[in-house]
Amino acid sequence: MSISTNLLDIISPESNTFVAFSGGLDSTALLFLCKTALNQKKIKNLKAIHINHNLSENSANWEKHSKDFCKHHNIEFESFSVQVSKNRSSVESQARQARYGIFEKLLDTNDQILLAHHRDDVFETILLRLFRGTGVDGLSGLNEKRSFGKGEIVRPFLNLPKSDLKFFVDLNELSYIEDDTNMNNEFDRNFLRNEIIPSLAERWSKLSERASFTSLTAKKKKQSLDFMLEKNFEKEISSGILERTNFDNIPPFLIEELIRLILRKRNIAAPNQKVLSEIMNVFFHKKPSKESCVEWSRKDGEQAGGKVYCEHNDIIFQKK
Repeated sequence: MSISTNLLDIISPESNTFVAFSGGLDSTALLFLCKTALNQKKIKNLKAIHINHNLSENSANWEKHSKDFCKHHNIEFESFSVQVSKNRSSVESQARQARYGIFEKLLDTNDQILLAHHRDDVFETILLRLFRGTGVDGLSGLNEKRSFGKGEIVRPFLNLPKSDLKFFVDLNELSYIEDDTNMNNEFDRNFLRNEIIPSLAERWSKLSERASFTSLTAKKKKQSLDFMLEKNFEKEISSGILERTNFDNIPPFLIEELIRLILRKRNIAAPNQKVLSEIMNVFFHKKPSKESCVEWSRKDGEQAGGKVYCEHNDIIFQKK
C-alpha cells in the first residue's frame, strides 16, 4: 500500500483538515502529502498547526522553519505557544495535554486533525505500556480514528514504518528539523527509542511489524468483548449503575471488564489492578454499606478520576 493510498483511505475528504505540524520528518511527510491531495482536489482545505512547547533553545527556530515551510508550499499556517514545566517526571504528559487542549479548541463539528504517528510509534507505545503494567487494552496501541471534542483525531500512518516516511521525504527533497530533545534519554520514550529498541532489533527482525500485528489482534479481541458486553448489559453501560444482586452469578473477570467499559464510555480514568481488586472486594465479594466508597485518580491528570459507591442495592460509577 502506498503512502498516499494509506492517507486517502482513512481521512474524510469533505471535512475541514488540520495537520499537527512540528516541522520534523514525520509531520513533514504528512503535511506535504495532504498538500498534494489538496492540489488534486481530494480534500477541500488544509491548515498546519504548530505547537511551540518552549522546551528547547531551538524552539523558536523550529517554529520559524515550520512557518517558512508552509509559506514556501502555500499552506495555511497557525502556531501556538505553550509553557510546560521542565519537571522531567511529568513534562511529556504536560506537553501532550497542552497540545491536545489546543486541538480540542480548534476542532468544530466533523473537523479532523491528522497526527503523523507511525508503526514504530505503536511499538514504542506498547513497550511503554508493558513496562508500566498495562492490561489487554494497552496492547491495542493507538487508534487510527477516534472522536475528540467536536471532531476527530486521525492517524493515517499507523500501518507504515518510519522508513517509508523517510523515503518519501527524501524523494521529494523536503527539509525538516531534528528535535534535539529526542536525544535526551531521561525521557522514557527516548530511552526506548535510542537504547533499547536498537539492541532488540539486532536480535529480532521486523519488530514494529510484529508489534503492529499483536496490537491489531488485541484490538479485535477487545472490540469483540465490548460488542458482547454492550449487547448483554446495555442498561448498565448506559446508566453506569450495576444492580448488585443481578451479578451474583456473573464471573468476577467479566464484571471487571464491564466496569472498565462503563468507565471508558464516561471518559473516566481506568483504575489500576489494585484499585479494581478493591472495588470487586468491597462491592461484589462482600456486602457493601451506604458508607462504602472507592475513589481513584490518574496521576498525569489527563482524564477525570472516578468513584464508586452504593445506594440501596445499586453500585454507582461516577467521575470523582
